[in-house]
Amino acid sequence: MISRRITVTIKAFSLLWALVRPAVADDYRPAFHFCPAENWMNEPNGLIKINSTWHLFYQADPTANEWGNECWGHATSSDLLHWDHLPVAIPVEDGIQSFTGTSYYDSNNTSGLGTSANPPYLAFFTGYDPANNGTQDQRLASSTDLGKTWVKFPDNPIIGIAQEAPHDISGGLESRDPKVFFHVPSGKWVMVLGHGGQDKLTFWTSSDTKSWTWVSDLASSQIQGFPSDITGWEVPDMFQLPIEGTNETTWVLIFTPAQGSPPGGNGVVALTGSFDGKTFVADPVDPSTLWLDYGRDFDGALSWENVPESDGRRIIAAVMNSYGSSPPTTTWKGLLSFPRTLTLKQIGSKQYFLQQPVTELSKVDSSLASIQNQTITPDQTLLSSVHGTSLDIRVAFHIDSGATLSLAVRKGGSEQTVIRYSQSNSTLSVDRTASGDISYDPAAGGVHSAQLAQDNTELVHIWALVDTCSVEVFGGQGEAVISDLIFPSSTSDGLSLEVTGGTATLQSVEVYSVSL
Repeated sequence: MISRRITVTIKAFSLLWALVRPAVADDYRPAFHFCPAENWMNEPNGLIKINSTWHLFYQADPTANEWGNECWGHATSSDLLHWDHLPVAIPVEDGIQSFTGTSYYDSNNTSGLGTSANPPYLAFFTGYDPANNGTQDQRLASSTDLGKTWVKFPDNPIIGIAQEAPHDISGGLESRDPKVFFHVPSGKWVMVLGHGGQDKLTFWTSSDTKSWTWVSDLASSQIQGFPSDITGWEVPDMFQLPIEGTNETTWVLIFTPAQGSPPGGNGVVALTGSFDGKTFVADPVDPSTLWLDYGRDFDGALSWENVPESDGRRIIAAVMNSYGSSPPTTTWKGLLSFPRTLTLKQIGSKQYFLQQPVTELSKVDSSLASIQNQTITPDQTLLSSVHGTSLDIRVAFHIDSGATLSLAVRKGGSEQTVIRYSQSNSTLSVDRTASGDISYDPAAGGVHSAQLAQDNTELVHIWALVDTCSVEVFGGQGEAVISDLIFPSSTSDGLSLEVTGGTATLQSVEVYSVSL
């Protein structure tokens, strides 16, 4: 009875707070980033394109605005911009929750869950049973109606706790987040599993997606140069990626550690290496090019599968929230990063992962301001007449060696989020010190920084996406990326562009309003 009274009291307080809290635009709901219609969202799952439709699945609690009752939420889009919310795809059933996983097209019906005329789409996910000591096992669902509905395999789990236990020091309680794909050279299905706090991944193979055999481990000790403080490996993804400017491709393995990222907490690392169908051999790591994002809010990244070769892009997205239920939204929690392409390129002496917002963004851009070939000096402020809370800003400039260019967004009263580039150390940063409400978490403020490749600092590029409650900043060719949540007042919609310590020559400044 006491717990029920507490629950009722908390709900009553939440309703009261919704009435009296400071006015914000539709509960900070983003203008052009995906977020759930209501309640909880965590990392994306099962990203896949089916014909002309982009499918987004994601960890969801459809009953509350916090983690729990985890299942696969579902949304679809024709353009990665406009999303239709659909019913839960893989629900909680018999008390077993549906944790993170991935999807793949079984084009040859090797699973037998479709037909040769209508091969199935497969979803692999972790089953979590909180009533059974927190058991985590691996499960399978299939769709034969182009991803609209999903049927769980009746003989789940496909990898049970007893099979996991010899390869998991927790006895199979920390094996999760299956990434599954078909490896053509070996003619086998491959599954990659994360092992919670054990700082390792395991690799499994199968001929039919139902019976699996462990084949290898990948631990931090096997990766030359991998920092020892990067711990808690989760949400693996694996694919091949061309190396720009060459005829070569390489295997790429990304995953989300729980600790060790440059801004603290979780983040996403990316490795290159070789893979023979059983064993991934990582290339030596350069810690300066290891992270895909240097902000606080890029977590659990996965890529879309089944993208046609005619498109050719590897597109990734992650959840923008590393603070659990703490952010100050009351009707929803968690949003998807704006989809971005991932490429690989040699710049100078180093190999970099490059990221850029998908080109579909230009379809919903409307020009607000344009500056061409203008020099800015320390006594000038540009863009102060421009206002907006959902913006696409692109700046290309030359700058004096000791100078710093500062772009302030969501500016009003004492609030602003400042994007800076300092030429003295080729550093891009996002300053959230005065970005709005930062009281909800000790890590919600501060400054996050990333270094541009030295070869990208003669003509500097900054591309910033600003939405109601987020900023994503891409520096250089996309090798330095910072993604952060911000929670300013609705009236904080100003901009300013300034320089200190020298002058900057603005080759171009383009400011667009983004509206769906």
